[in-house]
Amino acid sequence: MKYRVFLDSNVFIYAFEFPDSNSNKIIDLVNDEIIEAVISEWVVAEVYKYFRKFHKKRLADTFRKFMYGSCNVVLSKDVEKAMSKYRGQIKEKDLEQLTVVKEFGIKYVISYDRDFDDVEEYRTPKHFIKLMGFNSSEKEY
Repeated sequence: MKYRVFLDSNVFIYAFEFPDSNSNKIIDLVNDEIIEAVISEWVVAEVYKYFRKFHKKRLADTFRKFMYGSCNVVLSKDVEKAMSKYRGQIKEKDLEQLTVVKEFGIKYVISYDRDFDDVEEYRTPKHFIKLMGFNSSEKEY
């Protein structure tokens, strides 16, 4: 069964910064088409901003191209109205992500962010890798 999951920005960042991380294993699952990744425009922007700030523009461009090529990207305009239903349930910076998960019936939001602790669909990268039946690394991310 192919899981359809929402990947938060930190999964992409940890995957690059820590090659032995569970986040990197998740990106491998995306590349191997074992899971279907869904992200929001907010995630694309956060990842791009991070790599522009801490690395080079070329790497940021590469990541943006990768995300658009390997993930289903939900446009902000497609969830803008629905966001009001979830406002107050999570910090504003994570509202678009939560809305995408809820409105599209996505089973898991994979992140290493305590702001999602009260979200039923939340799984850390480590927990998700274990759920998939793979060996996880020690770190949660």
